[in-house]
Amino acid sequence: MRSTFLGFNTATSGLFASQRALDTTGHNIANVNTPGYSRQRVEQSNADGWRIGGGRGVLGTGVQTTGIEQMRNEFLDFRYRFEVNNLAYWEARRDGLSFIEASFNEPSETGMLSNVDNYFNSLQELSKEQNADELTHRALVYDQSEAMANSISHQYDQLEKMVVDVNDEIKTTVDTINLYAEQIASLNEQIFRYEVDGSSANDLKDRRNLLIDELSELVKVDVKMVTDSRDTSPNAPQKMVLQIAGQPLVSHGKAYKLDASEKEKSDFFDDMGVDMEINKVQWADGSYLNPNSLEGELKALIELRDGNTAQKKGIPYYISKLNEFAQTFAKEMNEVAKTGYGLKGEILHDADGNPLGDDTTGAGYLMFTANGQSSAEMYDENGNIMHTAINAKNIGVSMDMQDLNKIPAAGSPDALPGDASVIMEMVELRNKDSMFAEGRPEDFMRTLIANLGVDQQQAMRNSENQQVLTQQIHYQRMSYSGVSQDEELANMVKFQHAYNASARMITTMDEMLDVVINRVGLVGR
Repeated sequence: MRSTFLGFNTATSGLFASQRALDTTGHNIANVNTPGYSRQRVEQSNADGWRIGGGRGVLGTGVQTTGIEQMRNEFLDFRYRFEVNNLAYWEARRDGLSFIEASFNEPSETGMLSNVDNYFNSLQELSKEQNADELTHRALVYDQSEAMANSISHQYDQLEKMVVDVNDEIKTTVDTINLYAEQIASLNEQIFRYEVDGSSANDLKDRRNLLIDELSELVKVDVKMVTDSRDTSPNAPQKMVLQIAGQPLVSHGKAYKLDASEKEKSDFFDDMGVDMEINKVQWADGSYLNPNSLEGELKALIELRDGNTAQKKGIPYYISKLNEFAQTFAKEMNEVAKTGYGLKGEILHDADGNPLGDDTTGAGYLMFTANGQSSAEMYDENGNIMHTAINAKNIGVSMDMQDLNKIPAAGSPDALPGDASVIMEMVELRNKDSMFAEGRPEDFMRTLIANLGVDQQQAMRNSENQQVLTQQIHYQRMSYSGVSQDEELANMVKFQHAYNASARMITTMDEMLDVVINRVGLVGR
């Protein structure tokens, strides 16, 4: 015969199960706007039945709650982190290229193209026979030469400053990655201690997953759950391992930090003769970290700072194009200028008084030099012009040109005054389509700006497309893990009815037992 109070126990189990479900529903509703929160659900199963003797069946004994489950889908988590990683990469690249494009300020009245145009226009005016001896027009040539050289140097300075800024941002990003790693490692320890007895640390897991989501924007993360090989139980607690670039960033409670505090010389700037130190990204123990395997925002920043190839166009790539323009343009102009003569027909001499020109091949004066030094300082011991010393940072007008009389315009001393044949040759360089692979000087600049615009637009389109993909995965994820107030309110009513029904069952059992205890067997008293 079953226990007299078995029905009470059955009803009480339903009461408690409904109460836990209501508590969980309330917890869900309270966290409807909490970032990273995942909906929770009480897991229930029927309790073990009570076997009735004589093979007459099994009597149900109610319900039992087996745990509170966190509604997460690991595949959707993986997809979201993959897509948000790509999104962060393209957004960082888009922003970087947008800044580079804005710094060129083309087309505009103050951009490099306008300065090149003004320079050739000033030469055109000086090339007119009536203007060849006029100091006013010579001053205009000097001013426009200086304006063009300054515009190139100014553009370089802006890009160099951007390298410094991006380098600082890389350092900040690495520090943020380390902070996430420490917080995740700490949560791993807390979760493990909480779940060692079989409990579920759902809220702590939500905090951890939110950190992993944010970390995934900065760097590609591989998440693995491992169990202790010595624990063979089916519910053995799991430990988390986070990997980047194939190496552990977090191994359960230990964070293996990155380091970006060590400085190293930039090979690119060192080749230019510029003293530029950048932060080297590596593991904290000094071991090598392959930047190509990082992905995410950190990879985009490193590519912007260091990229100097057609496949990875970073700031150095555009600086190298500026260097190419400055060096080639100066070389072409100087090769013509050295064959000309100033108003006084003076010949250039080196520091020892040796002539660097003559009355037949040209006076030897140059229009553009490195750092605006004198023409003589640009010649080596063999009399060759060191054009390779000129780059976008240091291009300047030869200090000799400050004496307007020395601007080489005439083709020979005998043609003075009034001859401007050499200036005419300089003007013709404007249409020399073999000066650059892209064509004329202005073609080079237009191609550079156009290609930069194409790259920026590509990054923008990719970031927009990636935003759509990320949003789609986010919505799928939220439809599975997110809290719906309407659904939770419906559950609340459902569990409330179940609670009331169980309570009614207890009341009914109480009334039945009251009859048995207080009313049965009173006859004859």
